[in-house]
Amino acid sequence: MEGDTIVALSTPPGESGIAVVRVSGPGAEEIIARVAPGMRGAPSHKLTHCLLKNGAGRPVDEALVTLMRAPASYTGEDMAEISCHGSMQVVTELLEEIMRLGARLAEPGEFTKRAFLGGKLDLAQAEAVADLISAETKLQREVAIEQLEGRLSKRVRGLEDRLLEELALIEVSIDFAEEDVPVYSPERTAAAAREIRETIAGLLEAEIAGARLRRGIRVTIVGPRNVGKSSLYNALLGEERAIVSPIPGTTRDILRERIHIGGFTCHLEDTAGIAETGCEIEARGIEMGREAAGSADLVLFVIDGSIDLPEGIGEELGRIDSARLLCVVNKKDHGLRSAAAELARRLGTDALIAVSSLSGDGLEELREWIFNRIVSHDASELGRERIALSARHAAALHEADAALDRLLRMIGESSPEELLSIEVRTAAEALGQITGRAASDSVLETIFSKFCIGK
Repeated sequence: MEGDTIVALSTPPGESGIAVVRVSGPGAEEIIARVAPGMRGAPSHKLTHCLLKNGAGRPVDEALVTLMRAPASYTGEDMAEISCHGSMQVVTELLEEIMRLGARLAEPGEFTKRAFLGGKLDLAQAEAVADLISAETKLQREVAIEQLEGRLSKRVRGLEDRLLEELALIEVSIDFAEEDVPVYSPERTAAAAREIRETIAGLLEAEIAGARLRRGIRVTIVGPRNVGKSSLYNALLGEERAIVSPIPGTTRDILRERIHIGGFTCHLEDTAGIAETGCEIEARGIEMGREAAGSADLVLFVIDGSIDLPEGIGEELGRIDSARLLCVVNKKDHGLRSAAAELARRLGTDALIAVSSLSGDGLEELREWIFNRIVSHDASELGRERIALSARHAAALHEADAALDRLLRMIGESSPEELLSIEVRTAAEALGQITGRAASDSVLETIFSKFCIGK
């Protein structure tokens, strides 16, 4: 644990009804007693109405203050929270006074880092705090809360404990080899390794789902000029964010906004219309749109169903992986020039849906299609395990699995126990990276630097 006292504004900066300032560390109680004299000797975990004062004894604000004595606090240290009025002048003067009295400004995530170092949370639970803060949907919130409650941690700790038990037996056999003590059983260790690998495989099934739940899903709208891409973009958003105009080439840059489908965040992108052009700026916009489509999770290729298919449409469709493609036949309200089955044949894909961005006809079906194509599988994986792995968790699980794979091959080859112990230890330490038992300082620094200041 750190030996100093930290302070930070825990609510967003700016004018607001209430601002919350947090203080944690060995000097927290004395500092609070000097800033809020009414708190001297106050009971722990009781909300107290106080007058805040500066170093000159002049009033700064009225506030509600809570003192939480160690170890019964979020960080495990003496801690206090001041709920004052959300004036930046009040907050600034209060922070300056607390720092004058010996506290320093907290670094990003430092309160949660102290909670981890104090044994209040393990590393996976600490990461869930950040997930909960950034949650935009009910599903994101539910998964983050369950991870904060220890769902992933309990699974991983159980695997880690089992490996450490096997490691102890192997090392006892090595230490007492001359005494012929039959402690280590290759069959038992192999069975444990296979069972642990099976559990790891089950956890890794939610790897992609977890990544998508956190980062969201990219849905890119592309297509020729004036087919209604921007109108579709606005219709899916439910508000007018892209300029819609009959003038060709109105959209030249990539526009991005978020929508939510099935508990996942979809990053919707509107791109420049594809066409032959002599304008360098428009040509660059078209190329950016193609690049965006190349890396998107899903591409909505929009065509105007009220006119004949333009030349070169097949070549453009050929640039897109069919597994990520949906052809959206727009302007259904104008009447389709060809039947949907004929369009599907000519376009070479059954992934086709007719809509009207103007009237909204077909948009609900489009949202359902997006859910069924790229969200439903991930949602079902998360619904089954209720675990959203991060890239860090997945990498650690893959490392542990690789070590166990090597272990099983060594057991099959009757390798020396000294070599077996190395692989068992490697697997256990890999799992320990998830909970923090074996996490390095650089890993901790990377994780907590991504938190907001004040949490």
